Amino acid sequence: MLQPSNNPNPVETDASEARAQRAQAARPSVSLDPTWRAGRKLTEARQQLGLSIEEVADRIRVRREFLEALEQMNVKLLPGRAYALAFLRSYARELGIDENAIVDQFQDECALSREDPKAQIRNPASKPRRERPWMIAAAFVLVAVGLVGWRALTLDQPEVVTEAATGPGGVAAPAAIASTEVGRRVVEIRAVSEAWLEARGPDGTVFLSRTLQPGDVYRPDASAGWTLHARDGGAFELFVDGQSAGLLGTAGMPVLGRAIDGIEPLNQAGEPVTRS
Repeated sequence: MLQPSNNPNPVETDASEARAQRAQAARPSVSLDPTWRAGRKLTEARQQLGLSIEEVADRIRVRREFLEALEQMNVKLLPGRAYALAFLRSYARELGIDENAIVDQFQDECALSREDPKAQIRNPASKPRRERPWMIAAAFVLVAVGLVGWRALTLDQPEVVTEAATGPGGVAAPAAIASTEVGRRVVEIRAVSEAWLEARGPDGTVFLSRTLQPGDVYRPDASAGWTLHARDGGAFELFVDGQSAGLLGTAGMPVLGRAIDGIEPLNQAGEPVTRS
């Protein structure tokens, strides 16, 4: 008696491949600017095809959060480099983009988003020239002196305060110093549990990318274009000029690109206060 074969029917396999090729050929082409970053190319191609994130996620069986992370070029929210590249190839294939080209570009450009145990500088892509050791030491001294003087004159640049000022009962008092300046809008992010936080400037430059400890307070630039990213939105509490603005996001869920200038304090009813 013949046993049924576990091998797929070659005729059915060929037909399935043919249908996939016809679908690929029928898909309208997209127009992408070669100067765009890899993440923007994905977003533009998807929008030109009239597809939503949910539709693509359902088609290629990749979670929506991972596709959003690819478009934001935030590899920290992806489950490892190998998975990130596999998801990227599937996404590019679905959009009709050259897989190899987009993968190479993504890897070249995502250096800004790689987690680094050291604090990142203003231009992470720049590389210092080789100098003599004494020149490097002298440069560090000059930078340190200049930084101290500069910080004494302005609070425009973001900072992390590891020992927050405390009020009655030992409760941290956010914006205890900066809020005394008239006309300045001070936004603070306070870690309520150990969690990773990233802040980016308007051009995508990473100004903070590190794990904050409970009680750490981060004061970013509150001007337009700055965004916050976190693995757990419930791990951070927001304050505007010392008033609570609620949590950064939903507990246990990632936050991708929340606009800092859109953060508003909450009134007694727990609703955001609208600026006049």
